[in-house]
Amino acid sequence: MTRIAVLGGGPAGGSAALALARAGAAVDLYLPARPGEKPCGGGVPEHVLPQLAGFDPSGLPAVVSPRALLENARGSALAIDLGGLRIFRRRDLDRAIVEAAVAAGAVPRREKAGRLEWGKDGVRVFAGQEARVYDWVVGADGARGLSRRSLGLQSQGDSLGLGGSFSGLDFDRLVLAFPELADSYLWIFPRPGGVSVGIGYTQGRLAEGAARAALDAFLDRHLPRGWRDLPGPRYRYPIPVFGPWTLEGVRRGLDRRLLLTGDAAALADPLTREGIRYGMLSGLWAAESLLEGSPETYPERLTAELEEEMERADRACDLFFEGAVARWMVPVARVHPGIRRVLGDLLACRQPYTGLRRRLLEAAVGR
Repeated sequence: MTRIAVLGGGPAGGSAALALARAGAAVDLYLPARPGEKPCGGGVPEHVLPQLAGFDPSGLPAVVSPRALLENARGSALAIDLGGLRIFRRRDLDRAIVEAAVAAGAVPRREKAGRLEWGKDGVRVFAGQEARVYDWVVGADGARGLSRRSLGLQSQGDSLGLGGSFSGLDFDRLVLAFPELADSYLWIFPRPGGVSVGIGYTQGRLAEGAARAALDAFLDRHLPRGWRDLPGPRYRYPIPVFGPWTLEGVRRGLDRRLLLTGDAAALADPLTREGIRYGMLSGLWAAESLLEGSPETYPERLTAELEEEMERADRACDLFFEGAVARWMVPVARVHPGIRRVLGDLLACRQPYTGLRRRLLEAAVGR
């Protein structure tokens, strides 16, 4: 039987381990030493969740399809429908997927994987005082994890996120703002027991001081006075967006019997920086290629599923952040229900970038 190790217990690793275990594969799941809350919003499009066969999210605390507010740098604001979005605490979501994988037969390894070595008999994973040999490894341990380090992959094109996860605040709106500061945008995501807040931008295009000032001003407008004293961790973290480096790294990993997924593969959307959905899907795609006995097809699957969509997202960045869309989408959508629906579907991940321009034009002329 093929022996498989999955490194990482987030959406990508949990999804891969769940799919592999349900199919009867021998899979060890190496979990992070201290899993905790994540800095991202934690929103997952509901249409993605049924693809994780064997995982039932209905019992998890979540904020479902909250009221949403979209604003631009010129003071225009728009209430918008983001139906079909479910926002979890990441520690709840990650733990629940891992528990489903373990219930299906994955073996949890609580020792942190510290080294990989390659030999004729497979990939040797060193963790704690033990070493185990596997035929294949699924790398799902993030942008700075062991998988990428072992392959010698350097960060390229990363965005940065500044923000935090605050607890003890009852906040019922999702807020997104486009401040027309390079390629940055700001967010407040309500979640059970608190909020996730942040600003995403590209280093070199916006100074960190300017990003922090924009985030503070944004939170002053929307959160109650005293938000700075709320408990919860603050973050500065990389957001590994999709680019030409993504498939290059994935192919390098394939040569070493290591399938990179999620943030380890640099799959975040260049426009929204959203990565949970692609973590889940890439974990499933990696598992499917292994179960079919054709792991060499995994890079082809990523190319077919994501390359064109991500290239369109990258091309749309200037329009959304500093171009016509940034200036006009909020005021136009306020008076045009068709465009408002398109934007709602885009932000809730129901509308792909492919076909977006046509749908906007059709909405503008009333079709």
